[in-house]
Amino acid sequence: MDENNFNNNINNNVNNLSNNTNINSSVMPSSNMYGGVSSYTNTEPVMTEERRLYLLEKEQKINQRNKKRKIFGISILVIALSIIVIFLYKNYFRPVEIDSRIDKDSIHYVTDLYYSDGRYYNEYLDVKEKKIYIEFLNDLKNVEKETVLDCRDFGYSDEHVCAGSISKIVDIVLMEHPDLFWYRTSSYSYGTGIGVVIKHHYVTQNKLSLYFVERRLLRKIDELASKFEKLSEEEQVKAVYTWLGETTTYSTIMTRKSGTAWSALLSDDSVCAGFAAASQLLFQRLGIDSILVVGNYDGEGHAWNFVELDGVYYWYDSTVAGSVSKNSDYFYSGLFFSDNSRYEPAVLDMKNFKFGSKEKES
Repeated sequence: MDENNFNNNINNNVNNLSNNTNINSSVMPSSNMYGGVSSYTNTEPVMTEERRLYLLEKEQKINQRNKKRKIFGISILVIALSIIVIFLYKNYFRPVEIDSRIDKDSIHYVTDLYYSDGRYYNEYLDVKEKKIYIEFLNDLKNVEKETVLDCRDFGYSDEHVCAGSISKIVDIVLMEHPDLFWYRTSSYSYGTGIGVVIKHHYVTQNKLSLYFVERRLLRKIDELASKFEKLSEEEQVKAVYTWLGETTTYSTIMTRKSGTAWSALLSDDSVCAGFAAASQLLFQRLGIDSILVVGNYDGEGHAWNFVELDGVYYWYDSTVAGSVSKNSDYFYSGLFFSDNSRYEPAVLDMKNFKFGSKEKES
């Protein structure tokens, strides 16, 4: 074979091989550089009308379910917000009537819960004691931890006599101000010279918290007074007594809060001072003349009330109601009673009160 024929044969073979490769590339999958095989681009399944309708229906169901969940979530949120708004309005922001006698510029003003005319301040304190009283009360209103007195500044030459006046002032503050719902009592110790350091014991000193508690008390008192206002005065006194006895239990654990109107009106347990303070606040709101009394019962510290009906006073001790069952024969034994041999009022001159001679039926 000559050289020309040999070259022609090689060219023909190369051309044939090239043609075969082109043909095969149209039907064989191509390989990538890692040896993987690419899928066909023209073999995707055609979506049938039945499948298209199925997917559309499925999408609609998902959208409807999501819509229901959204509506449910919004409904729960609206309900929760409504409950919160109703609670806040009822307990904190509902308008209530404030006693028109309350004068915020008066030295006896403490809160909008109560009007104090300073009757005990005027009747039972001398000039020196009145000066201490004003400083003492201002510190309580400002929730100060203590009051430091140099008794000489008030005309005392003996710190023990000064301390005796302070003890009387504490009693009178408690009788004058059942609205001091954050204050429990005070204790004192002797300082240098003839000084006296008076420490005040509070439920809390957080003024923001006290602001909101006062709002709740205002509205709770207004709510109860609205329920009782159509009754006769005697029936109103009984209604206050009964409500406290049924809703508030006498506490066997003494805490600072349990001795305040805060505990008796907004909690479910209290002690005598709380029962008496709550009764006093409610009586004034109802227009019933009464006083809060502190003293002793069988030699132990106690608090109760005197209630005036038809020109005479009656003994009233709602702590009794909170100490026994509503079904007990003794439940109403603390209401309108005349057997007071076990009670010893502090400070008060009992000659200033005309008492009824008979117990009223309960």
